[in-house]
Parts: sequence; C-alpha cells; structure tokens
Amino acid sequence: MQSEASEFLEYIVVERGLSQNTRSAYESDLSKFLEFAKLKRLTLQNLTMAHLREYLGKLKSDDLGPRSLSRKLSALKQFFQFCLREGKIKSNPAELLTVLVKTKRLPKHLSVDESFKLIEVSKGASESSVRDQAMMELWYATGCRVSELARIACEDLDWKSGLVCLKGKGNRQRWVPLNSDALEAARAYQKVRHEWVRRAGLPDLSVFFLTSRFRPFTRQALWKWLAELAKKAGIRRKVWPHMIRHSFATHVLQGGADLRTVQELLGHQSIATTQVYTHLDIENLKTMQRKFHPRD
Repeated sequence: MQSEASEFLEYIVVERGLSQNTRSAYESDLSKFLEFAKLKRLTLQNLTMAHLREYLGKLKSDDLGPRSLSRKLSALKQFFQFCLREGKIKSNPAELLTVLVKTKRLPKHLSVDESFKLIEVSKGASESSVRDQAMMELWYATGCRVSELARIACEDLDWKSGLVCLKGKGNRQRWVPLNSDALEAARAYQKVRHEWVRRAGLPDLSVFFLTSRFRPFTRQALWKWLAELAKKAGIRRKVWPHMIRHSFATHVLQGGADLRTVQELLGHQSIATTQVYTHLDIENLKTMQRKFHPRD
C-alpha cells in the first residue's frame, strides 16, 4: 500500500493543487494506518471495514480525540476513493464509516482592544518597526493566513486601488481591500524596504516582507514574531497566527458584514466553513444578554 499512498500524495499536490503543508498532514495521517496495515499484513485486496474499525478503535484507545479521529478517517476515505478511481480496488471500505464529533469548538479570537494593542506595540521609529507595523496592519486588515502573509509579493499590491492579491490554498487568488491605516503603513515600509535593498547591494526579491537578513519570512518565524508582540502588548494568553484570521472575521461580522462577503474575504470555498463565525457571534450575544439583561 506504500506505493499507492505515494501516488495519492503526489496526486493531491499536482492535480488537486493542495499545498505542501496539506500534503504533509495527509502523509502523517496515512503513515499511522500504513504501520497498522503492515503489522496486520493487510493489502488493498484483503482490507475490510472491520479492519478499519479496529484501527480507529486502537487510535481511540490511545486517547486520540474525536476531531483527530475524524481527520484521520477523512484522509483514509480520500485515499481509498483515489484507489477506487484508479481501479486498484472495487469499493471504498471506509465509505460508510463515521466518527461522531459531539461539540463544535468555536475558534479563539482576540478582542478588538487586544487587536489594536498588537498594532500599537508594533509601532516604532526604527526601520524594523516600520516593517512590523505594516505587517500587523495588513494582517489584521485582510484576515489572511500566515502563509499568505509570508508570500505577498511586491507586485501583489495595487497601490492605486488599495488592494492586495492573496494566494490561498491550491494557489487560488483573491483581491482583498486594505483600509487607509494598512495602506499608509505598507507605503511607509515600501520606502524602508527599498532603502534596505539598496544598502545591501543585493538583487531585489519579489517577496514584500523581508527579515533583517533580507530573506522571506517563514511561517515559524512569523509565529515567533507574533508571540513576542503579544507578550509586549501585555496579552497574557497564548496568541497564534490563526487567531488574527479568526479575529478579523469575527470583528467584521460584528460590524455588520454579511456572511458571503466574509467568505470571499477569507477565501473559503464553502460557506459552511465561514458559518462557524456566526455561531461564535451568537455566543457573544448570549454573553452580552446574560451580562446586561435585568432578569439575570
């Protein structure tokens, strides 16, 4: 089954256009199953639903939660569907399997005040602070993924229209408007960036945001940068990159935006993915009602 798994992983990148990060996640999920299959001497031909139930039961006994189980099952379903399409099996043994996920975990987000604090502490007189402010302003203004922020190229910024082109999953592109603060901060950084490149005497890179060593940011570097910024802002809880995206979506919806607009801004293919933010907003409404209603 190892060769079929390798073909599947190649397929999701080349033909479906999924990212290398997504490929790595699928590879991790499938590797556990391949170990199990090797131990049981299973092949695509003798594998049954009972074997898959046994495998899921083993994962559950290892204290794997419902969400993780569901993700691993989803990877198996897609793998077997690929094998079915390629004529390697006659039916998908995982098709009828399900994992019950009892509760839908709402995404954690920052308050408007906390978001503004992150922007404020990013400001400063130094050249790196000008860059930091531009990154934070643009991030909060667009709700982009951390990988999208790192990949923004100079030509992705339309200064005249005040738009930025973001490249999402599967290299799908979308144009997102920048507010005046984000646009002003990005313009200020553009001047700093030009001076950096001139002083360094290096060939200019296409990527917009550069580190102090004139290299593109990695996702890990941006994660660390944000954590340090949150600490500086006095935010005591853990802050990670996707919280900026969740905060953007939540705050825009609370401001009156409709769900379809937020779906387009975030680059979600399905409206169902965006709907989680409506549940989050309902939770906020419940909190406000409990806090201010005279009968509570």
